[in-house]
Amino acid sequence: MSVMEKLRALFQRADLPEETRQLYSKTDNSKDLIKGLDTLRSRNEIDLRENEEQLLGIEKAIASEEQSVRKGGLTSAEETIILRRIERLHKQRANIERQTLIYNENVNLHLNLIAKIQELEAMRLRGVSEEEIDNLVDEVETNIQDYKRVSIAAESGTSISPAIDESAERRRLEELKKRIVGATAEPSQPIVEVPPPKRELE
Repeated sequence: MSVMEKLRALFQRADLPEETRQLYSKTDNSKDLIKGLDTLRSRNEIDLRENEEQLLGIEKAIASEEQSVRKGGLTSAEETIILRRIERLHKQRANIERQTLIYNENVNLHLNLIAKIQELEAMRLRGVSEEEIDNLVDEVETNIQDYKRVSIAAESGTSISPAIDESAERRRLEELKKRIVGATAEPSQPIVEVPPPKRELE
C-alpha cells in the first residue's frame, strides 16, 4: 500500500480543516501533497503574524490607558471614557487571541503533517514494516484530535482541554526561553581577590 493510500482515511477525517481535506482529494502523490500543505501553512502563518502584531499593539494601548488611570487627576467623565476604552480593548484582545490560537494550531498541524508524510516516505524507502508505518499514521491521528480540541475551544471561547491547556503551552514556552537564554548568557565568574605578594624584610 502506497503512502497516499495509507493517508486516505486520515485526510477524510472531519477533524481536519476543509481546505486540507480538499487538498488531498486534488493530489495524487505525496510530493504535491507536501507542497500544498506548505502553501496552507504559509497562508496561516501570514494571518498569524498579523494577529500577533495586533495583539502587541493592543497590549501597548491597554498599558497606556491603565497608566492614565493610575496617575489620577482625571475628571469623572474622562475616567469613564478611558475605562470604557480599556474594557473594549480587553474584549478586542480576547477575540484576537482566539483567532491567533486557531492560526497557530493550523500552522503546527500542517508542519506536523508535512514532517510525518516525509517520515512515512523515508520509512517506505528503507523497507520498514507495515506495522511500524501504521503506528506513525496513528500518531498523526492523535495530533489531529488534539488540534481539533484546541480549535473547538478557541472558536467557542471556552477553556481548553486540560490535556492541551494554556498552562501546558506556557510550560513549553518557558522551557524554550530557558534554552535560548541559557545558550546566549555567559555565566558570571566570581571575582576572586588575589592578595598582594608579601614583601620580604631586608
